Amino acid sequence: MAVTMFTKVTANQNGYWSGSGRHRHYHVERRFTAEGEVEAERIRLKPERFTLIVALDGNAMIDVPAYLVREPDFKDVLLIPVVPSYRFELERDSLEVSKDMEFAHARMEVKERGIRGRLYATVQKCRGARLELRTRKPDAVEKIAETRESAEFSREFLGEKLLMVSHGKAADPRHFTRPFGRRVLIEGHGEYPVRLTLDVPLGRDVHDETVLRVEPSGEIPEGRPRVEVVV
Repeated sequence: MAVTMFTKVTANQNGYWSGSGRHRHYHVERRFTAEGEVEAERIRLKPERFTLIVALDGNAMIDVPAYLVREPDFKDVLLIPVVPSYRFELERDSLEVSKDMEFAHARMEVKERGIRGRLYATVQKCRGARLELRTRKPDAVEKIAETRESAEFSREFLGEKLLMVSHGKAADPRHFTRPFGRRVLIEGHGEYPVRLTLDVPLGRDVHDETVLRVEPSGEIPEGRPRVEVVV
């Protein structure tokens, strides 16, 4: 098997819009922090911190371990191994909101790959209650549950190893949603607000919020990685 030269890097890509109307443009900032040169026949997959966030409007923040290929025929090809490894912690396991005589309550617990629980609502004039997983920068929002009465919910993070093949100088961070089949992408390690909202018509919605902390645990899932091309 041929030996290949790589540069091990932390790859950071930020995508954002500027301007408005006909003058609205999408910008991508790319930064690679080199960690050392690697000469090997294959890349060894190991748990490392990664974050993949793409909001509905396309604003994105990608922060992943990666390997830049240095061979002339494949120069600047970027190999991104994502190995899911998590330890979850909820700042609070209960959220409550109310307005007048209407209210909603969410109870949560951590599980192996995320959180689960039940959302309760007692409403008449209000439209209902919803529970969302959010990010602060960029401002991404993923609905976990919504109800006017009662609903169970479960939100799991990536559970399989993934090898993404991209290009260091041309990748569009919005396209990182494709391997996951989602329009909004919130995956990886970090601190994520979990917000309960009572939807109040013709008035200000009522919120309660906690934080889900996701850290690497060191455990590696079994099986071969799924390979996806991101360009």
